[in-house]
Amino acid sequence: MKNDYDLFVEKRHLIDYIYLLRALKLSKPGIIKLFKDPKITISHFKDFERDKIVKYLSTKKNYFKNYEKIEKLFTLEYCNENYKRIEDMVNFCELNDIKIYKAYDNKIPKIFKNLSVNNRDLIFIKGSILDLDLKSYSICGSRTPTPIALQKTRKIARYLSSNNFTLINGFARGIDIEAFKGTADVNGRYIAILASGIENIYPPEHKKFVKYIVNNGALVSQRLIWKQVNKLSLQIRNRLSAKLSLGTIFIEGNYKSGTKWQLKFAKEADKPIFYLEPENWDNPNSHILNIVKNEGGHKINKDLSNLDEIKSILEKKYLDTNIHRRNK
Repeated sequence: MKNDYDLFVEKRHLIDYIYLLRALKLSKPGIIKLFKDPKITISHFKDFERDKIVKYLSTKKNYFKNYEKIEKLFTLEYCNENYKRIEDMVNFCELNDIKIYKAYDNKIPKIFKNLSVNNRDLIFIKGSILDLDLKSYSICGSRTPTPIALQKTRKIARYLSSNNFTLINGFARGIDIEAFKGTADVNGRYIAILASGIENIYPPEHKKFVKYIVNNGALVSQRLIWKQVNKLSLQIRNRLSAKLSLGTIFIEGNYKSGTKWQLKFAKEADKPIFYLEPENWDNPNSHILNIVKNEGGHKINKDLSNLDEIKSILEKKYLDTNIHRRNK
C-alpha cells in the first residue's frame, strides 16, 4: 500500500509530465522517455547534467526557444499560473473519476496498446473501457447526411451492437450520433472519441447522452479537459477512432468531409474499410464512398442484405489481432 509520500510523488510526476507536454510543448519523445521512470519529477532535473535534460526536451526545430524554457525549469515556481492550471485539472479529475493515462502506464486499457507510444502520450477517460471493447468497429460519415443514410446507419449499428461489437466514433453530428442512437437502442457499448476536452462536450447538444455513455462505455479525449475543438484535435480524434477500432464503415461524405482523415488512418493501420452502397453515386455525399470503393473497401449492399458478411470480416480481424497480441 502506498504511503502519503509515494502518493505525493505519483501526483507530482503526473502534473509535471502534463505541464512539460501540453503547457510548455517540449519534445514529446524526450518527455515520454524521461518520464518512463515513474518517480521522476521536474525537481529531479537539478540532479542531472543540464546538457542531458536539454538533449531530451529540446527539438531541432525550436532549439533556442526550447532552451530558454528548459533553463527556467531549474528554478520552477510551482505557483506559476500555467503550472497551477495543470495541478487544478489533475485534482479535478481525481475528484470526478476522470482517469488520466500517460504513454507507458501499465494499467492503460488493452485497446490503447494498439497505438504507438507517441500516439498515446496523454489520454483522458470518463467511464470504463473493458477487454470486451477490443471487439469493436467504427461508423463515420457526413454531418449532413441524407435521411435514408440515417435510417441505414441506425440499422447497421443495432445489428453490430446486437452481435456484441462496441461502437467507437467521433460523437459528431449526423452519421456519428445516429450510429450511437442505434447502439443505445439495443443497450450496446459505445466509446466516444472527443475532439474537445471531456468537460467541454462538443457538440454541446450531445451532453444529454453523456450519462448513458459513461454507464455503457466511455468518453475519451487527448485534449486537456476544458479545451475547445481545433483543426488538429479533429484529426487526432479520427486517428484514435480509426486505430482503436477493428475497421471503419463509411456512410456518406462530401469532398470537404473530415472522414478522409479516418480513411487515411485506417489504411495506415491496415484496418478493413467498408462503404455503404449509396442510392445515387452522383450525390456529392458519395464522394468519400467513391474513394473507399477505389481503395478496395468492402461494399455494404444498399438493402443491407450482406451484414453477416461484414460481421464475419470484423470477427476475423478480431481473432487475427488477438493472436498477434498473444504472440507479442
